[in-house]
Amino acid sequence: GEYELIDYKTGRPKSPAQLTDDVQLSVYAVGAREAWRLEASSQAYYYLLDDQKVAVPSDEGEDRADWVRDVAMEVAEGILSQGFEPTPSFAACSVCDYRLVCPAAER
Repeated sequence: GEYELIDYKTGRPKSPAQLTDDVQLSVYAVGAREAWRLEASSQAYYYLLDDQKVAVPSDEGEDRADWVRDVAMEVAEGILSQGFEPTPSFAACSVCDYRLVCPAAER
């Protein structure tokens, strides 16, 4: 069978330029491939507030794969060093499981 990788979002849809620089779905695709041996035939963001699904091309060459790996490592290093800055918003915080204990949560 075929698998579609979908990331559900609470924010506003990204522009095509922003999607070009986005690595999130690519990282999820690598995780699905390595953890479960699932190859996504397509991928998309689903924006809950707008009830909108936006397909994201999954054509990845070796250069793109290297770039995604570099970005993922940079983000992981930032998280491990606790260099993460939250970006609170009412839309995101109202559905977040950590809103009751998060000091940055919008109430």
